[in-house]
Amino acid sequence: MAPASDAPGFRATLAPILLLGFVITSWGGNYVVMKHAVATNGPWTFNALRYGLAVLFLGAWLAARAGWRGLLPVPGERAAMAGVGLLQAAIMTGCTTWALTHIDASRTVLIAYSMPIWALLFAFLMSREAVTPRMAASVALGFSGLAVLFAPWGMDWTGPGARAGSAATLVGAMAWALGAVLYRRRRWTSSFGSQIFLQMLTAAGFAGLCVLLFEGQPLRLDPEFGLIVLYNALVPTILAFLAWAKILTRMPAATAGQFVLLSPIFGILLGHLVLAEPLTPTLVLSALMILGGALLAYLSQA
Repeated sequence: MAPASDAPGFRATLAPILLLGFVITSWGGNYVVMKHAVATNGPWTFNALRYGLAVLFLGAWLAARAGWRGLLPVPGERAAMAGVGLLQAAIMTGCTTWALTHIDASRTVLIAYSMPIWALLFAFLMSREAVTPRMAASVALGFSGLAVLFAPWGMDWTGPGARAGSAATLVGAMAWALGAVLYRRRRWTSSFGSQIFLQMLTAAGFAGLCVLLFEGQPLRLDPEFGLIVLYNALVPTILAFLAWAKILTRMPAATAGQFVLLSPIFGILLGHLVLAEPLTPTLVLSALMILGGALLAYLSQA
């Protein structure tokens, strides 16, 4: 039996592992959950409800803890944080949720998690750092994996849906990457809670505007859809982001990012088991190449 003095150290090691497991399953598996949601309601309506509820829940929690004045970032950081939220939350989730109406959840989650490769490319273009062999290998491997994924023998290109859905997910991944690069380039003084709140508020406003402009499906409320919206507002949107912030206080971002690359693997397997999406050799090969490139991208920033 371990001495009692070892218990705090064990708990300190176990806590980030459990938080990582929660983040991996919440983010990776949510593409399958959202696939169910957009089967009955439009993607823009789903996102508007998801982020609208998240704003209400998180806003009430933050106000109870620090008062209403603590909801927003400090003056001088609000416009920039709203821009980050527009890229990382509004455009990213808007594009990927819309893509789920056209392509498989497995393909969507895999393309979305090419984000680290795009982030590395954007960081280089914006800072003009010297290209290291690891950076070059990351970009080459990741883009080769995307080429395999988009090859004619790996994807049905006969219909416009496959092209549009894949392109939308790529745009979402690039928006997520650009938002992450812009976020890292600045030192923020606002609390993490207020940062998330403004990003969600921006995403809710963007999704609401898209409902007015693009939504073609009438709202169909049923218990299953209501539970999915509630789950999305609470688990992958609020709790997973807060868990991610806690993880980053306990381990380096590059290390944590390597573990988060398990999210698309979990999403692909869940899509195969729950939605009966095909687990083809091409998909497996492209996943290994894209995630290998993403891992090298994280290591290049370590």
